[in-house]
Amino acid sequence: MKATFRKSMIWLHTYLGVILGWLLFAIFFTGTLSYFTPEITRYLMPERASISKSQQTMIAHSFAYLGEHASEAEQWRIALPSERSALWSVQWREGKQRQTVVFNNQLASVENETDTKGGLFFRNFHYTLQLRGYGGRYIAGVAAMAMLLAIFTGIYTHRRFFKDFFTLRPQKLKKWTTDFHALAGILTIPFCIMICLSGIFIYAIMYLPYTANANFERGERGVNSQIIPSLPSLHLNEKIIGNDHLLKASTLPPKHNYAHILEQIANQWREPNPIARITVEGVGYKNSRMIVERSKATTVSNRAERLVFETYTGKPLKGYDDETVPAQIRRILYGLHQANFAPIGMRWLLFGLGILGCALIATGNIIWVTQRKKSAKQNPFTLALVEKGNVAAVAGLILASVSFFIANKLIGHDVEGRAQLEVNTFFTVWALSAVHAFWRTKAAVAWKEQFALASGLCFVTVAIELVSFRDRIANSIEYLDSVYLSFIPAFFVSGIILHWAAKKIGLRITNADIAKISTKSGTRVKKEQE
Repeated sequence: MKATFRKSMIWLHTYLGVILGWLLFAIFFTGTLSYFTPEITRYLMPERASISKSQQTMIAHSFAYLGEHASEAEQWRIALPSERSALWSVQWREGKQRQTVVFNNQLASVENETDTKGGLFFRNFHYTLQLRGYGGRYIAGVAAMAMLLAIFTGIYTHRRFFKDFFTLRPQKLKKWTTDFHALAGILTIPFCIMICLSGIFIYAIMYLPYTANANFERGERGVNSQIIPSLPSLHLNEKIIGNDHLLKASTLPPKHNYAHILEQIANQWREPNPIARITVEGVGYKNSRMIVERSKATTVSNRAERLVFETYTGKPLKGYDDETVPAQIRRILYGLHQANFAPIGMRWLLFGLGILGCALIATGNIIWVTQRKKSAKQNPFTLALVEKGNVAAVAGLILASVSFFIANKLIGHDVEGRAQLEVNTFFTVWALSAVHAFWRTKAAVAWKEQFALASGLCFVTVAIELVSFRDRIANSIEYLDSVYLSFIPAFFVSGIILHWAAKKIGLRITNADIAKISTKSGTRVKKEQE
């Protein structure tokens, strides 16, 4: 019974990986890149330079601009830059119309921003798979549940943790792949469980809608609006006129009142640059209120603390009610999944674990192919499908991702629909990689060529940056913009790793060909002797 159960676990672990391995790799890989979503967006937008102004200066300039250009608006919103995003913008709403203006370090508005999806493309693909509606979220949820099952069946399959952890046989590629798969699995167990569980909890209401449908008026669609605390609606009826508060309706809040708000914030939020966003509702009315949102860098939750004040007096108002414990747990899991709280060192650690998770999935599918090649029972078509599909799913996705960055650098700034062209480039290259993999007789040759091409594109990206963006590099060095500058060595190192992988596969192909020729020669000699 015990042996039968273990065989069942091995079978389940194996075929969960084979059936969903490609999907899981795509989700894990784009999710890993998403740890640097704002940094990628900043890298792909040359105008997003580092901003060195103080928050007080930026807030004062933002209110001055809004008072001059949006005095009749119903709502103002100020988004302050972080070290990661460098995005400083103001937005106002008049009826259903919204307008946004972005500022640079010289306090000037940026007229023509680069049209790009940036890092949001990888983040959105991670859980939507570029499918409309909620289809991608359901598929990603099923994949997360399957990954959890694969983890637990894998734990039962690889019971010898210490032996597997300290075993790595580099002499033979097949044994090395198996050992590395076990090692990566052991190292990433906590990370993979956290990522999968938190991903499921984010959309738990969608995956289990029955309670919501039974207890809420609009079911799962309306549950969030009913359980998430909100502020009472504003009844705007009395505008500030004449000498009321010594203020006209078209002017910004009095300086001394705003200073009072800042003083209260400084007493409660003691970290540097604590404010992430300011929203003013009911601009120009006596009961206008200001909502100040704290940076998410100080909390694991995906919802930061918010304070509410009267706009024109600075008087504190009753804020948001506390969320229920289940809602807080969900937000903490959401925050753990996104890791917005993580400092740079922890984000690189999570990135490394994500890459190990990708390697775990990829090596699992490669091991399946390697083992089935020894068996005469395996259907040749299925074997070829999985073997060459692995190339497209792994090497092809890496190649497509690098092509996305290349497209961003080469497509003209004023080209209409350039953001969609970047996305189209990604999927076109990915599709062509699949065609190439199935066209090649040997999958190993396809692995080598696609890794080599991806390596070359990484080096091309570095060359484009050094040649075409010298002014940006010089400006980044002057202002110590480590976020932008780090991408150049990152692409260079990635190119070296991919080149090493291509070279190793090339050597393996050469050795295999030599061994094959030697075998044929030996067979011919024996026949001649006979």
